[in-house]
Amino acid sequence: MEKAPGLPGALSEEVGCLSAMSAILDMANGLGEDKSILTGMFAFELCLSAGLGEDDARSAFLAGLLRHLGCTAYAAGETAMAEDDIGLRSRFLRSDLTREAEVIAAIQGAGGRFAGVAELLASVRGIGSAWMAEACGAARLLASQLGLGPAVVTALDEVFERWDGQGGPRRKRGTDISAVGRTATVAHVAVMFLVSEGLDAAREILSVRGGKMLDPDMSARASSLLADLTRSNVEARLSEIDRALSRSPLTVDVTTIAETFGDFADLQTSFTTGHSRRVAEAAARAATALDLPGKERATLILAAHLHDLGQVAIPTGLWMRAAWTDADRERARLHPSFTERVLSRSPLLAAAARAAAVHHERLDGSGYRREGGASLPRTARILAAAEIFCGLQEERPHRPAMSAVEARRLLLGEARAGKIDADCADAVAGTDGAARARSAAPALGLTGREQEVLRLLAHGKTNKEVAVTLGISDRTVQHHTIHIYKKLGVDTRAGAALMAARHGIV
Repeated sequence: MEKAPGLPGALSEEVGCLSAMSAILDMANGLGEDKSILTGMFAFELCLSAGLGEDDARSAFLAGLLRHLGCTAYAAGETAMAEDDIGLRSRFLRSDLTREAEVIAAIQGAGGRFAGVAELLASVRGIGSAWMAEACGAARLLASQLGLGPAVVTALDEVFERWDGQGGPRRKRGTDISAVGRTATVAHVAVMFLVSEGLDAAREILSVRGGKMLDPDMSARASSLLADLTRSNVEARLSEIDRALSRSPLTVDVTTIAETFGDFADLQTSFTTGHSRRVAEAAARAATALDLPGKERATLILAAHLHDLGQVAIPTGLWMRAAWTDADRERARLHPSFTERVLSRSPLLAAAARAAAVHHERLDGSGYRREGGASLPRTARILAAAEIFCGLQEERPHRPAMSAVEARRLLLGEARAGKIDADCADAVAGTDGAARARSAAPALGLTGREQEVLRLLAHGKTNKEVAVTLGISDRTVQHHTIHIYKKLGVDTRAGAALMAARHGIV
């Protein structure tokens, strides 16, 4: 595998960790792995050049860095529109979404799935209300979980807003959009076109979109400063940003970062909602049973939350298929390498990178990369057992969810066959996570019926499917959904799914 690009040594550990993780946001959108960190850096400098002050500049850096944090929230919906949702997002990011012709060209270029022009146009018109709302809703919750502050949360809620009021999801206009949000959007457009098409193209697009999609004054300022981004010392510039951040340090810790990005990855499909948290909990209980030392335990928990991060670098449609071709299988086997590539960028995550990279390996060498035996660290062995045990109890496109009893039987069978470490399998199979799920609903103020509805919604069921499953009317489901959203403080399905995962309801 190609060596992962490193990060400049200028960044503090926490900021460096977030910057490393931004690479997976770029990969999930078909962008270069340095796009997000360059966007954050340029947004910081734009703020200062416009006289907005250090606090706004700090927030703009983080908003630019994490701009794509909600991109998995509507991945399944995008897959229904086009074969390659990653390619579709990449094309959407470069398109003016108010121009039907550009949106149609983006969908068709990504392998659009439509019977005719009428169906295509209907989907185009529905993009704004669904796609933007779900992405922004997820980004708000994930950024809040990271504790990045209200200015960053607001800016991430504004990534699709436009200066001319034609964006979404709230149709903000002009200076109703926050200064941090406007700056981060200009930086995003400038850097994206600079990296992919060069300085002249970036300046042209800033000119064309200024006053329409973009703040015209900030666009003109970006155009004049953009040439410096191509030749200045990146490490020195990041050192300045880090000094500014250190004066108002991030309170986020590496475990919270891992939890948040695990949730981000799990949003890619409805059947993986909460998967990384369940694996982490099973691994933690097994670590206690095996008396794992503190340092190894911490590495294991980080790896458990992040083990499937690389899945978002592979088109969602692959994970939604009920049957795989040989080519599909080989492509799926790349995801641990993508995970390792991203995690290896951060010293805080380097140890977890190894365990996460080999969680599909088996003791007898029958895994993805044919590693096995003594080469597998104990953290990876526990993680492998926990991932199998939890995964078997989750629905997949090719099979229904299994009971805990059946999952234990199959896991212990793998151990007897010499594929999984027997001690680790025993420790994982003896765990029981039912207590958290039982106590979560009352703590959130949910009734038993609301918990049932939320669980089904979080797994991607439509209102009609929920009604049929529970034997109630569509109207009753809608009534429950309104109450659930209000109690959870969310306004989208992705937000409800994140809250359900966070509290162990799914």
